[in-house]
Amino acid sequence: MKTDIAIVGAGPAGSTAAEVAATAGLDVVLIDRKTEIGTPVQCGGFLPEAGELRELMPRARLPTNLIELPERCVLHRTRLQRLYSPSGKFKEFQVAGRIVDRRAFDCHLAAQAARAGALVLPGTRAFFPQPNLRLSGRFPGDLQAKVIIGADGPYSSIGRAIDGHIAEMGICLEYEMVNVDIDPNSVEMYFGMRYAPGGYAWIIPMGLDMANVGIGIRASYMRGLQLPKLLDKFIEGHPVARDRLNGGRILAIIRGSVPASGMPGSIQKGSVLLAGDAAGHVMATSGGGIPLAMVAGKIAGEVASGSITGQLRLDDYARIINAEFGKELERSVQIRHMVDVVMRSDRLMDALLGALEPDQIKSIIRGQMPSAFSAIYNQLVDRSHL
Repeated sequence: MKTDIAIVGAGPAGSTAAEVAATAGLDVVLIDRKTEIGTPVQCGGFLPEAGELRELMPRARLPTNLIELPERCVLHRTRLQRLYSPSGKFKEFQVAGRIVDRRAFDCHLAAQAARAGALVLPGTRAFFPQPNLRLSGRFPGDLQAKVIIGADGPYSSIGRAIDGHIAEMGICLEYEMVNVDIDPNSVEMYFGMRYAPGGYAWIIPMGLDMANVGIGIRASYMRGLQLPKLLDKFIEGHPVARDRLNGGRILAIIRGSVPASGMPGSIQKGSVLLAGDAAGHVMATSGGGIPLAMVAGKIAGEVASGSITGQLRLDDYARIINAEFGKELERSVQIRHMVDVVMRSDRLMDALLGALEPDQIKSIIRGQMPSAFSAIYNQLVDRSHL
């Protein structure tokens, strides 16, 4: 079997790339190992509204399918983000957000790609022994493509084939819970070594009495720890969260991994491009990856099709990625490394969050570096002799 562009992974990055390339008139095959695209869910589903996205990535050309979502894909809307320090004090700021149903959303994106002309192959695994893809499962065989886009997640087999190694992962465990007494207007993040060492716990409203309750910590902090025990301890013992979650009942258990170290050294090699989690396109300050993945998918689809029609070169890909959101992504990793030093001490984390204004915290989460943050951080480190 031959095609112009083969895309491995029908998540937000892969499906967006497939729709863009198919709309340009190219032959596109979109491959996903899941028999039902979007299932199982591996994400909390928080997606900022259009205005927030423009501030997050001011130079990016946001794809239409990121701005305009069918209402059937939106479970809930929030307007606040609230961060709790280890001592239980909080800072909050305005963030207009959508909680998307990832099952419906991913299926919608793949359907848009199919309507544009892409051939979708669910229930099919792709291996890359080079130069061709080898498929197994529902649609087995060999696939020869002029360009291959790896959008197959944080442990990308396509990425491994071109040495696109993700340096560090965040490991996540989430419960979908009902009968919880939450603030339906606010997404909440909880910090502290006791409940979320090297990461944070969260409560993401999915309705008036439903929430995604989870914890994510980096793999380097996992020694001797078990995520189920940590998450249960947070739900049952956190001085703030336990009162909200005490009567909750678990409906679903969700597991996933999130790149936490930015882009690998190579996101393009020869005729292969990487996009989304496979390329580390995740904000290291928050773990949010849907917006970056979809912008990267749009660029990957454009570059792949442009390279075939002679309008672009494949090695333009990294340059365009960096021009549209590379600075924000790189700064988020830099900030994460800085905060890493402080997060190992609840006392210092309390001091840092206490000294920052809410709008400064919002900027930091967006991968921006307000001058006050550097000054406060340096003072804390100097005083603590770290």
